[in-house]
Amino acid sequence: MKKVVVLLLSLALVGPGAALAEVNGTWSVGVTGQYDLPLFKLKNWFPSGGIDFGGTVSRINNETWTFELDARYAKYGSGELGNRSFLWSVDQQEKDSPQAKSEMTWLTLTTNYLYHFKGGGAKLQTGGGAPYFVIGAGVYRYENKISGLIYPGQSGTLNTSLTQRPEADVRTALGVNAGLGVEYFAAQNFAFDVRAQYHIIWGHVRPLEAWDLQEAFPFHKLNLGVRLKLYFPNH
Repeated sequence: MKKVVVLLLSLALVGPGAALAEVNGTWSVGVTGQYDLPLFKLKNWFPSGGIDFGGTVSRINNETWTFELDARYAKYGSGELGNRSFLWSVDQQEKDSPQAKSEMTWLTLTTNYLYHFKGGGAKLQTGGGAPYFVIGAGVYRYENKISGLIYPGQSGTLNTSLTQRPEADVRTALGVNAGLGVEYFAAQNFAFDVRAQYHIIWGHVRPLEAWDLQEAFPFHKLNLGVRLKLYFPNH
């Protein structure tokens, strides 16, 4: 995985072999706004996902290839844990934890490479839409906070104020991504970019078996969003 990240960074400097164009070496900065959709086991923990936003820096290496560095923040604030109950062994009844709460935050830094079909990067000069394929890798720092769970190992009368100690899983994991998008060059210094990007991250959250929440590993999620980019054309 580390070799993939190093390869993407090196491509930013040398780029794939392609004919030089006037757009070569053009830099841009931008902002991103996306929606994070957790998938598979991570979706069981956070069904609704959350807003993802951040910034991006990119460099057009040639008409076909563009390097991109992304930094983003996301938060899942509506975890499924608050809707789960546990089976209390004393009376064999399902019990809720009214104060149960879970949330997950993400800090992500990825290096990506965009392949514009049919040399679409040249449209920075002529205008129009340029569809592309994107692939990348990076580091994903996440924190999963859990609190308010009634301790399920009680005997006698259930004390609903006896809760487990709050927990926080804080980890950093490597991940890869791939996706498709269209970059529309509205002017020689401005573009907006619509993208769908799939991420696989080698991270995990610990299971809560009493509440029927299984370990999620690896993470899968889909980003759907828009980027606004300001280019600095070469003269």
